[in-house]
Amino acid sequence: MTEKTITAFEDLPFAPLAEGSPVEIAVLWGNPETGPAATMVRFPEGYQEPWHSHTSTYHSVLIKGTFLSRSKNTEDTEAATYGPGSYAVQPGGVVHSEVNAGTGELIALVYFDGPVDFVLDK
Repeated sequence: MTEKTITAFEDLPFAPLAEGSPVEIAVLWGNPETGPAATMVRFPEGYQEPWHSHTSTYHSVLIKGTFLSRSKNTEDTEAATYGPGSYAVQPGGVVHSEVNAGTGELIALVYFDGPVDFVLDK
């Protein structure tokens, strides 16, 4: 890249994370098939992810909204909610579920150090 690039949030190319998914993702840079890749993720109000994991570790910064992060080895009563500016690291292979715990949409910047995938827990 030889010149500066700026894209307004409303112009980001959001698309469903998977067919039929209410979660939307916009790739900011990198290759999501091989990684690393940075993405902007948008959850609708009230959305709770199914239990899942990712092949690679991700780093996320919450931009807008409130989220609750659960892992299978933690009781829901032990989970805390976090607001904008909160930073999380989720190791690859760890089963978890994020919840949009506030009102309105949730938006996060998420950087994957490898492929961007979503592996449902069985």
